[in-house]
This record gives sequence, structure tokens and C-alpha cells, in this order.
Amino acid sequence: EKLETYDKAQKTFLQNASHEFRTPLMSIQSYAEGIKYGVTDSIAAADIIIDESRKLTQLVENLLYLSRLDAIEENYNLTLLDFKDLISGCIERISSIASKNNIRIEQYVPIDKIQIRGDEEKLSRAITNVLSNCIRYAESKVFIRLETPKSGRVTLEISDDGPGFEEKELPHVFDRFYKGAKGNFGLGLAITKNVIEKHSGEVCAENKRDGAVFKIILPSM
Repeated sequence: EKLETYDKAQKTFLQNASHEFRTPLMSIQSYAEGIKYGVTDSIAAADIIIDESRKLTQLVENLLYLSRLDAIEENYNLTLLDFKDLISGCIERISSIASKNNIRIEQYVPIDKIQIRGDEEKLSRAITNVLSNCIRYAESKVFIRLETPKSGRVTLEISDDGPGFEEKELPHVFDRFYKGAKGNFGLGLAITKNVIEKHSGEVCAENKRDGAVFKIILPSM
């Protein structure tokens, strides 16, 4: 039964991946043909081809990364980390995208040092994925709140002032290739869930009064 379930999941995953590849590839082909036969403005078509190519590159990279995370032999390089420094690094990497979209990032963090044990690269990617999602849907602000550890666990909340999730979307936010009513959640949040759970943590998505909020809970030292 487990093998059958796994087989079905793999087939569904491949079908979804094939569908995600098909759309940008068709777009690239049609605009390339438009350039060839002189029926499309070459500059505008080239911009679209470049944009679609970037999407494909990101999709391939995420697929490969997710497949490595699923592999039993994937190693986690666990070290003692300053969680506040890790979050600051994530904000720094995403700040240019936020600025481009006129989104301000506000953070509320404790003064004291917060230590966790984890894989810095994978955790940074997991948190950056959530930040990127919030920036995409925010109206003007993204909020980051880090709570002082309690009972050996630390909570990170990342929220936005956007429209929030539809109730029917909430159970599927972290599903691979799930398409919500307001866009495509893609693979980024699926990667986040995989990484956080491999660190013996939890991640969830909720609606607040004026937007969406993601909660990441991890063991602290």
C-alpha cells in the first residue's frame, strides 16, 4: 500500500511538473516564431522569452533541490546558529526585491541572542521562500516577528498586509504545484515545509485581520 501511494504521488508530481514546463515553453516557441517571421516586435518578444527562460531556470532549480531534499542520502550540515543573524541575512538577500515592489520590511526581534541547531543554507532558503511569498502578495509591508524562546522552542512569524488566503486554500498552501485563486504557490513553500520538518520543526499558514501570516516553530538551544 505504501509503494502504491508513493507511485501515485510520483505520477501526480510528474504530471504537475510537465504542465508547469509546458506553458513557458509554448510561450518561448510562439514568440521565437513571431521574431522569425517578422510578425512580432522583436524587442518585446525577446523580453518575454528572457522572462520565461528565467522562470524555467528557477523551476528546474527548485525541482532539483526538492528532489535532493526527498533523497534519503541528503546530508544536513547541522551547526550552532544565531537565529537572529540568519534572519537578517535572509532579509538582506530579499531587500532588493522588496524595494523594487515598494514593500517595506519591518522586524520585531528580541535583544537577546537566540541559538538554534540547524543547516544554515537550507534554513536560509526556507525562510527566504516565505519572505518572497509575502512580498509578492503584500500591499506595502511585510512584518517579521521573532519571539523569545519558550519551553525549548522559538517561533518566527512572517506576515503581510495583503488580501490573505481563501479558506479553501489554507490546507494546500504547502502542496507542491498547488495553484491558489490569486496565483501559483509553486515549489517554494513545499521546500520550506520539507526543510522545517527535517529540523524537527513546524510551519503553518493562517489568515490574520489584514493579511496572511506564516508561523515557523523550531527547537532552540
